[in-house]
Amino acid sequence: MFAQDAPSEKDISYRPPTVAGSFYPSDPEALRKDIEAYLEIDKPQTIPPNQKILGIISPHAGYIYSGFVAGKVYKELSNRNIKTAIVISPSHHHYFQYASVFSGDAYVTPFGPVQVDKELSLYLSKQNSYVRLSIDGHNWRKGNPEHSLEVQIPFLQYLFPNIKIVPIVMGSQDPQIIHSLTLAIINTLKDTKRTDDIVLVASSDLSHYHSYKVAYEIDSNFITTFQNFDYFKLIASLNGREIEACGLGPIAVVMCVSEALGANKPVKLLYATSGDSPFVTPMKERVVGYFAGALVQDENYQPKYLPELSQTEKEQLLDFVKKVIFSVVNGEKFDIPDALKQSSSFLQNYTAFVTIEKNDELRACMGHIFPTKPLVYELQEVAKTSATSDWRFGPVRKEELPHLSFEITILSRFKKVFSFNEIVIGKHGLYLRYKNYSGLLLPQVATERNWDVTTFLQNLCLKAGVSKTTFLDPEAEIYSFEALIIH
Repeated sequence: MFAQDAPSEKDISYRPPTVAGSFYPSDPEALRKDIEAYLEIDKPQTIPPNQKILGIISPHAGYIYSGFVAGKVYKELSNRNIKTAIVISPSHHHYFQYASVFSGDAYVTPFGPVQVDKELSLYLSKQNSYVRLSIDGHNWRKGNPEHSLEVQIPFLQYLFPNIKIVPIVMGSQDPQIIHSLTLAIINTLKDTKRTDDIVLVASSDLSHYHSYKVAYEIDSNFITTFQNFDYFKLIASLNGREIEACGLGPIAVVMCVSEALGANKPVKLLYATSGDSPFVTPMKERVVGYFAGALVQDENYQPKYLPELSQTEKEQLLDFVKKVIFSVVNGEKFDIPDALKQSSSFLQNYTAFVTIEKNDELRACMGHIFPTKPLVYELQEVAKTSATSDWRFGPVRKEELPHLSFEITILSRFKKVFSFNEIVIGKHGLYLRYKNYSGLLLPQVATERNWDVTTFLQNLCLKAGVSKTTFLDPEAEIYSFEALIIH
């Protein structure tokens, strides 16, 4: 039995275990044995000790279903210098328009209480209005209590008996809450000089209640996006069907913060479903997907976010775009040549813009902001869109074709900008999202107009339809990207 409140002080709350005995054992010894089995403590770790782990992703289902996946990532934390875990979970049962930092003193599990890091929690809650000290999302007294944060704690307690936690439940996962919580955590850790003994934990399951085969197909989209460090696409996928994860918001926050603190390599440790669990009779008709991943700092890792194309391949793509546009304008059918569909260089997922110029003046420019299909199919689509649907100029006419030239811009993933000093003219394009407004400028735009960074940002705001100083608003999100330009 567990007391719900500290006996001596009415205002200090100790959150009791609410899913012990259902999601995980309520007996401490049984719980210890189960966690040891999930951690596979007799097996070596995957991530070398010289690579710093800044964030992890762990599932939150019942341990018999997902514990073996969670154990895979928690195992990597053992023997590391971690004093506080910032644990971020979604709210499954209650909606509120902010991130709730637990206002109490401890979460209790069968292993006993784990104290809240009150200094960090208080500092964090003062950063902006979207992050608050509250019991919302943590409440155990009414309704269905939230399980997704609680189930992470026994693993942390087993590995670090004296660890403290900052428990955060996201009552909403819209982009503004993700952005505000991300900034609040980064500012808090840097201001308090606590960047070296912290780990961030995102609690999330993936696809729910599909067949075994379909779950693997759907969740492969998440895995690819994670391995590309593309948290921008994860945020953009919140209301879509391509990626399923109940904790996309917590995952995006952990990825953004981890990168800001030095992480440069996403590591997939294990993907599996409830139908793969060795601790329960497998049922593969309706499964839930689980993922264990880490964000690490590896000084020897050089990520590649753009394709490496030969000059011949670039010429092939430019000729292909020209033929697509000519065929669309002339009302003719044009299929992708087999040679392009069979080239591995053109079958990687990238996003792109196609620019059309007429007598050296802009005639059309259209594209996407995150990848959904192989490059050759992406170029076919955006070439058609540029030729027919740029509302600023209208469709291209037949008589214009002899006077046109074409340019392809292949975009890298979008990286969140935390300091304007990060922006390099000629290297970076920019994207701004502010409330319901957004705008994008390709890197060559700033170069061609001889803009400095401030002018680039001002014109980005104007492109988005907002005041030219909006980029200075803390609620404005700025992303940079690099590009491969073919002309």
